[in-house]
Amino acid sequence: MPAPWFSDTDPKALEVYIQLHRDMTPSQRLARIFELCDFQQAMQLADIRAAYPKAPEREVFLRAASRRLGRDLMIKAYGWDPDLQP
Repeated sequence: MPAPWFSDTDPKALEVYIQLHRDMTPSQRLARIFELCDFQQAMQLADIRAAYPKAPEREVFLRAASRRLGRDLMIKAYGWDPDLQP
């Protein structure tokens, strides 16, 4: 039984997808992980830039970091409190 996040995927297509991943070498899998991480980061930055179109790059960076780090670490590492930002 496929995982719920594949419920809209044709079972034959899912099997092809899974087999493609099984056929990857470890280095290809690792490269794919890095590609997905880069994609996720690009999506976050695009979302922040859309929400704050006039924000300077430093603010965009801080807002992205605040999505990954807790408030206490943001304040400690960057001196920036996400809760005090509009």
